[in-house]
Amino acid sequence: MNRVVGGTPSASVVLARLLAQSGPQTRSELAVACALSRPTVFAAVERLEALGLVESLGQRSGLPGRTATLYGVPSAAGCVAAIDIGGTNLRVAVCDVSGTPLVELKRATQAKGAESVVRQAVELLAEARAEAGRSAVPLLAAGVSTPGAVNLTNDPMVRYAWNLGQETPYDLYSQLAAGIDGPVLLENNVNLAAIGEHRHGAGSSLSTFAVIAIGAGVGAGIMHNGSLLRGAHGAAGEVGFLPTTHARRGTPTEPDEAGGLALLREARALDPALRDVQDLFDRARAGDDYALSLVEDECRRIHEIVAALSAIVDPETVILTGGIGDNELLAARVAELAATLPVPVAVIRSTLGDRASLVGAIATATDHAQTELLSRTAATPTTSAL
Repeated sequence: MNRVVGGTPSASVVLARLLAQSGPQTRSELAVACALSRPTVFAAVERLEALGLVESLGQRSGLPGRTATLYGVPSAAGCVAAIDIGGTNLRVAVCDVSGTPLVELKRATQAKGAESVVRQAVELLAEARAEAGRSAVPLLAAGVSTPGAVNLTNDPMVRYAWNLGQETPYDLYSQLAAGIDGPVLLENNVNLAAIGEHRHGAGSSLSTFAVIAIGAGVGAGIMHNGSLLRGAHGAAGEVGFLPTTHARRGTPTEPDEAGGLALLREARALDPALRDVQDLFDRARAGDDYALSLVEDECRRIHEIVAALSAIVDPETVILTGGIGDNELLAARVAELAATLPVPVAVIRSTLGDRASLVGAIATATDHAQTELLSRTAATPTTSAL
């Protein structure tokens, strides 16, 4: 008996359904979900099995009727990874092809320059793949989040990645691609935070919104009509360069933004005993006049960024994230100030917290991987003898 392998639209539909699910399904369930006849689904599953894209994962019993075979995408088909490079922490996730995390690891960033950070990221990814049991499985895509302006279309250099200890432009992409055995999808960290919020966070019901991340520095990711706005040079959202009234930055070459590094330095100038930025906000909440003054200045810096985004992009909502941005005191005050703008804009806190960029990197890598797997079902049909 001969059977045809690949090349049918129904196979793509069934595979897309299985990729979108975190668990296996029976052929009858697939027929209902895909609005296809049962014979069509049975044939599609058979063809996907021959392509190595579907396998039997056991039986479902305990329900009325016959015992049904469960089908899913085999782990051998591949995995995806996400790397979130931050000035303080480095995070790595290894996921199955549906984007479900299998292992997540977090380490303090060894920020002695981009080269050492790349080496640490590659090593941590290998560790995560081993822990997930995916070392020998094809890596279909690795989404990588990095500080700085990323414009791979015209120039491989990442610029303004100061909190990695990298003061000059650096070809981060080529170095990552040399150490990772799969496609590398490099993107700005706050852009990926915006993608993460759009897919699984506070922006899931919004069409046009901005994410402002306030951590060691400050940056924005802008979603416009459901798509990420990158700009002509990959620098859309580099709001640290805005000439705001309360700016601490001198020139574009100085890593001095309305973020935690500058705020902490300013606070410690008068109180060297201050532990960190959270300590500053705790003192402000307790009524300390000096802390209140610094926090108010920071709120007004962020408000000016919100005002600029409001005037240019007109977002439905601004989502605050990052170690400082997620602070309830700052978020409440910025929301109060933003309500007085000529076109008021809602300001809310992230629902993903410090995982937003990682979630966006997972989504980006998963999209790439699933597109590649689905493309295999469009291969020219071949006939094999049984």
